[in-house]
Amino acid sequence: MNSHFFSTRPGHPRPVAMRGDGVFLYDDTGKKYLDGSSGAMTANLGHGNPRVVDRINSQLSLLSFSYRSQFTNDPLELLSAKIAALAPGDLSSVAFANSGSEASELAMKLAHSYWKLMQRPEKQRVLSRWNSYHGSTIGALSMTGNPGRRREYAPYLSDYPVLELPFCHRCPYEKTYPDCSLFCARVLEKTIRRFGKDTISALIAEPVTGASGAGITPPSDYFPYIARVCKENDILLIMDEVITGFGRTGKNFASNHWNVVPDIIVFGKGITSGFGPLSGIIVSEQIRNAFIELDGEFSTGHTFSGNPLSAASANAVLDEIFDNGIIDNVAEKGSYLKRRLNELMQNYSVIDDVRGMGLLFGIEFSPDKGLTTTIVDLCFSEGLIVYPSSGFIDGIRGDSILISPPLTITIEEIDLLVDLLDAALSKLIV
Repeated sequence: MNSHFFSTRPGHPRPVAMRGDGVFLYDDTGKKYLDGSSGAMTANLGHGNPRVVDRINSQLSLLSFSYRSQFTNDPLELLSAKIAALAPGDLSSVAFANSGSEASELAMKLAHSYWKLMQRPEKQRVLSRWNSYHGSTIGALSMTGNPGRRREYAPYLSDYPVLELPFCHRCPYEKTYPDCSLFCARVLEKTIRRFGKDTISALIAEPVTGASGAGITPPSDYFPYIARVCKENDILLIMDEVITGFGRTGKNFASNHWNVVPDIIVFGKGITSGFGPLSGIIVSEQIRNAFIELDGEFSTGHTFSGNPLSAASANAVLDEIFDNGIIDNVAEKGSYLKRRLNELMQNYSVIDDVRGMGLLFGIEFSPDKGLTTTIVDLCFSEGLIVYPSSGFIDGIRGDSILISPPLTITIEEIDLLVDLLDAALSKLIV
């Protein structure tokens, strides 16, 4: 196929996706693929949901676009109220963007504008963690701790990643939990003293690591500790829930697992299940009230922010999720998937770890073998889509894949997923 599309790897053409049905995608030859990663951890409802499609078509015939500085619109107002009702604590105001990268950058900019409004403009630095991913735009990439993604654009980036992940399986500090007394979290206090709390605006973190760490999940006391230290030092806590939000881990937000209420939540991906581009941030009343009381203005936004068509898509997706109790079944399905993956680990010595929660799991393979691309390709040949993740040990080493199927996957389809993965791994030569 002679394509004029400039893809991420122009020399490696991909098949043409033609249609989707539930957890399956079909290409132009009729080949069937089980979407074991929900695309890029996005299609939480799967593909081709007819009720969502009908709602989108209804909105399309009524109003597809209005500009945010000229109008609000009914789908936008309804969606904002729904998100506020789902958010933890006093997070009750929503601002919209189009992609996770834009939303991460929106959170960074809001933190800057907030401290400037509070007459503390020197609070400019954002702390982030190595082996994290917060987006591909320059600001979001500055907060990203993925060395491979940073390398090419390093001259344009700020040096925000400073902390290590709570990676107990391969502790970067070579310690063992719980005897470590949560050393990786306690480093935050030393870092704050080093830079000075009056220079630090915010800390951003993924609750469960996605593309850059394949399901690395912290000990239960990690984020409560981080949240307390941030609060004591007037540092805003930003939780990047672009992947984990709206049910992926079995709760509305992964923050709920640890009863942590951040100052800002970043969301995207699953809120529209891929039916439209939409992302955003959820903001605490403290921040919103400061802008109201001090007559502040947060003018950052995008042309399509909160457009009625994407908002209608999100409303339809959220209704499907909650009307059908889909999140209520995620933990049970996740437990079954984890058990099946652990069984697979017993059969393949190349599998070193299975980690994650809900329906977000990483499978780590023996290091220093450069297996990720090979395994992803083998899976694809078998008709299974998985998501690559590598370099999480030191920026170079570390091979893994993400398994994050649609939340609607059935037990029988989980068995098929594992069977396809088994078939792919059986062809692996190491």
